[in-house]
Amino acid sequence: MSTKRCLRFPSLFLIAAAAITSLRGGDPTGAAEKDPDQPMTRPNEMLAVHYTQYGHSSTFVELEGGRILHFGGSSFTTSDDGGITWSKPFTRKDTNGRPIGIGQEPSLVRLSGKGIGLAARVKEEKQESDFEWIRSNHMVFWRSEDGGETWQPPIRITPVGVTTASYQDVFLRTSSGRIVLPVFHYLGQRENGWMDVDPPANGVIVRGQWAPAGAHYFDSSFCAVYVCYSDDDGRTWKRNQDGELMILRDWNNYFAGVNESSITEVAPGRLLIVMRNGLGRLFQAWSNNNGETWTRPQPMSLAASTAPAQIRKLPTGHLLIVWNQEGEEEVKQGLHRNRLSCAISRNGGSIWEFFQNVESFLPGTRVEPGPIRSSRPAEINFEPGRPAPEREAQYIVSRDEFGRCAYPSVLVLKDRVLIAHTYTRWEDDPVKGQLVQSSRKPGGFNQKLKVLPLKWFYGGKEPSANPYLKEAYEPAKP
Repeated sequence: MSTKRCLRFPSLFLIAAAAITSLRGGDPTGAAEKDPDQPMTRPNEMLAVHYTQYGHSSTFVELEGGRILHFGGSSFTTSDDGGITWSKPFTRKDTNGRPIGIGQEPSLVRLSGKGIGLAARVKEEKQESDFEWIRSNHMVFWRSEDGGETWQPPIRITPVGVTTASYQDVFLRTSSGRIVLPVFHYLGQRENGWMDVDPPANGVIVRGQWAPAGAHYFDSSFCAVYVCYSDDDGRTWKRNQDGELMILRDWNNYFAGVNESSITEVAPGRLLIVMRNGLGRLFQAWSNNNGETWTRPQPMSLAASTAPAQIRKLPTGHLLIVWNQEGEEEVKQGLHRNRLSCAISRNGGSIWEFFQNVESFLPGTRVEPGPIRSSRPAEINFEPGRPAPEREAQYIVSRDEFGRCAYPSVLVLKDRVLIAHTYTRWEDDPVKGQLVQSSRKPGGFNQKLKVLPLKWFYGGKEPSANPYLKEAYEPAKP
């Protein structure tokens, strides 16, 4: 992709001088490169990069004929050249005259024929209290029979009574035609922390000033995943038959929660779900009947902070995962959501190879997962008037640079993959003594959309099978 081509097709996907610099292998954000994989592994191989304000609301679907339809925020855009350039944004209304996709965590999916569907999380318009309003969160589904030109009014997917949400861009259409959507409940007294103390803030010191790190490490609610599916293009919905998925740690009902999840079909009828949690690794579960029942969640061999992952099946038949890869020591330093990595499995989800960074503020591309246990940032602060906690001094580290990248959305095409992810840095205000998120500055952006050739995910080489994987499971030979 030439820089001239970038500038010839301006759109809401902001293609500016920063994009040109990035395509030449530089870093438009000003983050210092400390190794070849920071801020990204081999950026010169990107086909395009776009800077947008969609945050983590992006979802994609490939239409008949190869056109890409993107939904983010409250509008649609399209691309006819595999994500290199994009149309101006436009909106659609359903047959009742109401806007399409108003909500959060949207997911697009292909239906039969020219049909497409869109799911999102919404709340009831009127409730007696804020608590009831929050608890009214549920998932709805819009259906279009003509590739997104006209839409039918939404129908409810998830039941009444328990708060339900999802992760964006996680619809799956299986080989049978079933469409599957992973969702999660969240339960509990959300405003009360442990021992009835308000939860602390966690962050890092950046150039002498405190900046928030966040990431839900001190939430008091409990989350559990379940799966909704439809065999009639979203007209009616069922849920998995064996209850909510949660992590069972031992035989004495020691549970841990899971939430934002992504699903792929490894083989016909055999599905793999990957779940966010707070135990230092991604967890997975399997279904052998197209999502109707699931195994207990079990740990993967991938180090992770409390952030969601996307898993996809590539045209090669191999699996691709994109996730926040951070180890326990990094989490304790407040450096979670600082490295967005990807890896390939060529044996269906057991052995992972080709670790690379899609975006990173940290050195290294592979983190060995540690013990399966909770870890939290050490730099925590309670409200004034509360006793200051004891903290582990070795993890209270000042930073010269600090940013976050997370929440990937992923579209797999025949010869390339599109990855959109959140992005922000904390910068010095030019006048005031304060830090400012780069995304909130004039002309700032809070998302990057990267278009990467398929071979980038294989270390820059043509995709190939690993001839030694089969031997790895065979008995040793003399």
